[in-house]
Amino acid sequence: MIVTTALWALAFAAPLAIPSASSIEIAMGRFIVYGLISVGLFGFGRFAALPGPLIRRAVAYALAGNVVYYVLLVAGIQLGDATMAVLIIGMLPVTVALAGRTGKPRNPLGTVIGPLSVFGAGLFLFNAAKTDFFRDLGALSPVAIVCVTASLVMWTWYAVSNARFLRSTNTISETDWSSVVGIASLGIALLGLPLGWAFGLARNPLSLDLAELFDVAVWSVILGGGSTWFGTVLFNRASKLLETSILGQLIVFEAVFGVLYVFVFSGSAPSAWSLAGICIALMGVWWSVRSVERS
Repeated sequence: MIVTTALWALAFAAPLAIPSASSIEIAMGRFIVYGLISVGLFGFGRFAALPGPLIRRAVAYALAGNVVYYVLLVAGIQLGDATMAVLIIGMLPVTVALAGRTGKPRNPLGTVIGPLSVFGAGLFLFNAAKTDFFRDLGALSPVAIVCVTASLVMWTWYAVSNARFLRSTNTISETDWSSVVGIASLGIALLGLPLGWAFGLARNPLSLDLAELFDVAVWSVILGGGSTWFGTVLFNRASKLLETSILGQLIVFEAVFGVLYVFVFSGSAPSAWSLAGICIALMGVWWSVRSVERS
């Protein structure tokens, strides 16, 4: 799961590496490469032969965990600002941990209330320091908040539902499932990219020079092959082996790696408050793991 978050955090580096590319271009390139790799490894014929309920589940996960989640997040950033979006999405580890414990008789919620509170405080401090939240309250937009909150709910549902599905099924391996969701994501991306061009959210490739096309292609491969396909394989494996509550809380490492990547690509070190927030959040993760092990 830690390696997964290191791969996921590459998404923070891509906009710094190719600042001329829009979020839609980066996202669609990522999911198209992810899907093409999935087709090569799994085969479209095998995908089409899968039972209908399995394909419908894959499409739902592709929408909630990949494409629509990111489109809503981008819309929230465009309508409001990154400050609000980062703060809301930064609560993913907490929402996944809480949602994953619903209806479970063992490891009751009371055992992680304290650790989750510490974790949430650290994550809040980290985001507040990183995004200057306390000076940007006037920039909040109700529509933007709805968009980002919806993306938070969707990815929380995806993470919990996907983990439970993988632990309860013997019909497909986690590696094959990553490819199945990837093929579903490819179909959605191929439909979404022309819409992006039509609404001016992405540039037509014919309008780009070779250097820009090369940069977008390279980062599409990095994100689609490494961050998304391989990251999803590892995430599915972790989902099968870990308690959902722990799985969710370990997402905090995405922020840690994100800070490291931003430092490497921009040359600006995180502030002391950001580092303090990370340390407090990691303390909450460690405490949560200990609490679950002892309960």
